Amino acid sequence: MVKLIWLLLFILVFPWKVGAQSADSTGPEKALRIVPLPALFYTPETRLGFGGLVSGVFNLGEPGSTRNSNVEVLVAYTLNKQTIIRTKNNLFTRNEKYFLSGELSYYNFPILYYGIGNDTKKEFEEELSYQIFIFQQRVLKQVKKSFFAGPQYRYIHLYNLDYEPEYLIADETLLQNGTGINSGLGFACIYDTRDNILNATHGIFAQFSTFFHGKVLGSDFVFNRYTVDVRKFWQFSDRDVIAVQYFGEFNTGGVPFREMAQLGGEMIMRGYYNGRYRDQQQMAFQGEYRKQFLPWFGIVAFGAIGDVVDQFTAFDLGDFKYTVGGGLRVMVNKSDRLNIRIDYGIGSETSGFYFAIAEAF
Repeated sequence: MVKLIWLLLFILVFPWKVGAQSADSTGPEKALRIVPLPALFYTPETRLGFGGLVSGVFNLGEPGSTRNSNVEVLVAYTLNKQTIIRTKNNLFTRNEKYFLSGELSYYNFPILYYGIGNDTKKEFEEELSYQIFIFQQRVLKQVKKSFFAGPQYRYIHLYNLDYEPEYLIADETLLQNGTGINSGLGFACIYDTRDNILNATHGIFAQFSTFFHGKVLGSDFVFNRYTVDVRKFWQFSDRDVIAVQYFGEFNTGGVPFREMAQLGGEMIMRGYYNGRYRDQQQMAFQGEYRKQFLPWFGIVAFGAIGDVVDQFTAFDLGDFKYTVGGGLRVMVNKSDRLNIRIDYGIGSETSGFYFAIAEAF
């Protein structure tokens, strides 16, 4: 594992520094900074992934009154035989009158499946694969400074499910019935005073989001989703930051298996395979201490608790699962404070290694 970490650092850091030189060069600030580079990442869900990433950072207004926007295109393949074609955008118009964010992606994505609930068994692990097309976009208007609200839409088509049950034979019907189209219209509001959306040192991010999926929208499934995401950042010195987050996802109706709340992944509850536990509802809390030792190098320590249940009233804080861990940060773009993230999380009878771009939250 140590050799792998150093190999990943050597391969990924070098080309990033070449791309970052032009972005940080002296002279007038460029209106658009485009950095094409090799993409290399590692998570328990993908193992080693590699491909190409084109990242664009630009400002649609004045730097003093408008935060930077960014668009990225990723094409990658993983050792788990997964294909990823993903575009993402976060756009602030002049004076942040509007905030647009979304995704247009295709995944051919074999995964591990453990069943539904918060007490599924590791030894009942099953392999399944599917292809999925995702379009999601929100258009939020600034209601007052730092507060945005507006509509959002998502369209997800899951098809070509391949599943040969060995242990969870009773789940076969549930899985097969989970293919089809999810089409949902909703509303989102965001309060955001972060100084940087990629790597905040101070400020608050609070988001409430809804989606309503129904036949009238062309959806094969009828269910509702409500999410709450609250983050707070404190900077105690130029080199010390504490970040905390609460995340809740609450579903009602006939939720297909992939749309259920999934515990784990590279963003929250690191150390648990994403989807190791899945059900209708999820709550999780995490905290992280970030220490910058050098302008280009830092470390973090993090911890989290969370769980999934079928009904909201079934949450029991005493039964929440835990994870703790730490990591390294290598800053590859000083002007945008963009880090390479190397994390290792440990949970109850599980652990996970993560090598990615940008902070977990």
